[in-house]
Amino acid sequence: MVAATIAGMFLVCFESLCTCFGTKRKDESEDHVLAEHSNSLSSYQMRSVSDRISASSLRAPASPSRFSLSSPPSRNEPLNISLEHVVKLTHNFAPTLMIGEGYFGKVYRATLRDGRVVAIKRAKKENFVSLRTEFSNEVALLKSIEHKNLVRLLGYIDKPNERILITEYVPNGNLREHLDGQHGLVLGFNQRLEIAIDVAHGLTYLHLYAEKPIIHRDVKSSNILLTEGFMAKVADFGFARTGPTEPGQSQIETDVRGTAGYLDPEYLRSNHLTIKSDVFSYGVLLLEILSGRRPIEARRGPTERITVRWAFYKYNRGNVRDILDPMLTEAVNENILNRIFDLAFQCVAPTREDRPSMKEVVERLWKIRRDHTKIQRIAELTL
Repeated sequence: MVAATIAGMFLVCFESLCTCFGTKRKDESEDHVLAEHSNSLSSYQMRSVSDRISASSLRAPASPSRFSLSSPPSRNEPLNISLEHVVKLTHNFAPTLMIGEGYFGKVYRATLRDGRVVAIKRAKKENFVSLRTEFSNEVALLKSIEHKNLVRLLGYIDKPNERILITEYVPNGNLREHLDGQHGLVLGFNQRLEIAIDVAHGLTYLHLYAEKPIIHRDVKSSNILLTEGFMAKVADFGFARTGPTEPGQSQIETDVRGTAGYLDPEYLRSNHLTIKSDVFSYGVLLLEILSGRRPIEARRGPTERITVRWAFYKYNRGNVRDILDPMLTEAVNENILNRIFDLAFQCVAPTREDRPSMKEVVERLWKIRRDHTKIQRIAELTL
């Protein structure tokens, strides 16, 4: 009853927002809850204008180009580890070794006997029974996938009083922390573009190249972990679901799960889940990467509270540089910005048919990166 009330309130809010996006610009050349807000737009013509902005100072180091959609075979044997050993490794789950906490439980850093550093995720006792499905789901899916842009499962423990996941340790925190400046360095535009491509690679693998299509259902910045070289890895598969597998089937019916601000409005309204629901969440994430803003900025005024709505308003009036994170002061060609924003807004189109596939997203981002690199080289030669 409560969930239905929240969903109903959301739909009223969402429908009132959609009217704000009816005018297309003319071509001139989220705690886990049922969403209380959402963001969606229609596709529109992109605008091509050349311009530059000033260079950045404190930046994260650049990372190499990463084109392949999957990593070479390197699957290790599952860890054979006891609960007693896990307790010893974590010093009985000492707070000093805790590196994070989420819906499922607390995460600890531990070093195995062979020197490997791992992440140990322990289910919360207060949600132990309710998390049974999420735990089993995450184990089953992680055992069946391997990709360099997806966090890898190393082992698990399923006891009557303990549920523990052991995954690879990704040392550089999550994307949201970096966008908030918690790690002391500003992610440059090139770095943000690489991260966006990495996430798109991981989702493309889930949708097209896994044994069965997998829908993540909780794509968001705090679920994107970064390596020391700033390669992005998609984490937290507790809400993931196997997608449609029957010929001609495009959707599955399931209870709504996800995070406020990232949820596909069609999924929220109908309980019908498709791979395009991940595409919607990715579009929100892409705007978050570029703007630095959360999908819902609760402390801002009404016109700036919903980031997608605010960003579209700016873009529709040609003020694309106003959308960028203020910490991003480096020079970026305006046509490049328009192309990447165009892609983000197409991903959050209100109807699934108007959204691109993640494979198409990857291909378009590759072209944007290629052209951005050319522009940078030409600019360097003219200095």
